[in-house]
Amino acid sequence: MKNIDRNAINITIGKHMADLRDKFHLSQEEISGVVGVKRNTYKCYEIGDRTPPFQLIRDLANFYKVSTDYFFEDMPQLTLKEQTQLFNYANTVANNKQKYIALDLSNPKSMADYFKQEEEKIQNKARLRLKNLRIENNKKQEDIANYLKVNKSTYNKYENGKRKLNNDIVKKLADYYNLNVSDILD
Repeated sequence: MKNIDRNAINITIGKHMADLRDKFHLSQEEISGVVGVKRNTYKCYEIGDRTPPFQLIRDLANFYKVSTDYFFEDMPQLTLKEQTQLFNYANTVANNKQKYIALDLSNPKSMADYFKQEEEKIQNKARLRLKNLRIENNKKQEDIANYLKVNKSTYNKYENGKRKLNNDIVKKLADYYNLNVSDILD
């Protein structure tokens, strides 16, 4: 049996992905078609075995009409109005799946290319936002690296695009700057 290293943020995100999918009465096959990944890949995101890319989180947030922050919170707090809206929308989608879910898997390479480009855009935007936050707050890369418990070189690579930002790093940085994850990703 292979050793699976699942970090807490991936498990939290995956739990919320599964909860929303269940609320909308969708199968993993259906929602994986919406976001353009294979069902097995989506399953790994839901159980926390793989790190969902930012683009996937944003696409799910747009589809379910929730904030990207929803996926990162330990206990997402929705107002009664938001809960009602989510419930009503979930029922609408569940009762009209053909209208809301267009599964066109005839050209998976084209979909993969699209998602790769979108992920690169989000990575670039997040890096720029993080660099600007660091400068606005009069912080050095070393300060942020120490907070993240990485060396300065590693943080420099995050900021300059030589190393891909991941969900755990973005969540920690959002907490550091007292922001929501959506303030960095959206």
